[in-house]
Amino acid sequence: MAPSSMARVSGRCGPEAPIDLVQLATNTLGNRDLEVQVLHLFKSQSSSTLERLANETDMSVRLDLVHTLKGSARAIGAGRVAEVCENLEGRMKQAPGSATEGLVAAVDEANTYIRDLLAG
Repeated sequence: MAPSSMARVSGRCGPEAPIDLVQLATNTLGNRDLEVQVLHLFKSQSSSTLERLANETDMSVRLDLVHTLKGSARAIGAGRVAEVCENLEGRMKQAPGSATEGLVAAVDEANTYIRDLLAG
């Protein structure tokens, strides 16, 4: 599953893609098995993080969840998710009840893309 073949399978590549496949390949040293593993891990972790975020009331825990998700997103090249996390972190520090719908949408988009990549 080379980055170019993954992009063809998904039908989306380039700057509009939710995952930067070149960054993913770079971060996994071109190891295709590792790429698949980290994509599965991100999909699972991001979904559980969103669930925890929706149910968590402690602001410091909520900030930690968003911060951790930001790092995970950067590691796989999910730039939009990382950007939304960073913006949300800033808003949460100013207004603790900040809405997370934008984050949910960005994660859903990335996870749909990952699902399509892995299904191909």
